[in-house]
Amino acid sequence: MIWTAIIFSGIITYATRFLPLSNFVPKKLPRFIQQGLQYVSIAVLTPIIINSVLVDNDSLIIDNNPKIYAAIVALIVALVTKSIPLTLISGLAIIWIF
Repeated sequence: MIWTAIIFSGIITYATRFLPLSNFVPKKLPRFIQQGLQYVSIAVLTPIIINSVLVDNDSLIIDNNPKIYAAIVALIVALVTKSIPLTLISGLAIIWIF
């Protein structure tokens, strides 16, 4: 049973890496899949960012949290400049100030 699971996992892992490079799947995805994939990064990164900003040691920290200020400043800088380095530097600067 264990060997079956190991072999099956290997086949699935190999297939997920091989199929996009082969001619078995179309090179251009259908439009509805492309539209759906636009939201994947937002859906994955938002909970990670919210968790790292608001949760510490399994408790919600809202008051006197410098990470909230850094996140707000970084969000504003990101929206205005659309520059990843400036966003990172501004967020880290706020953390260092507080």
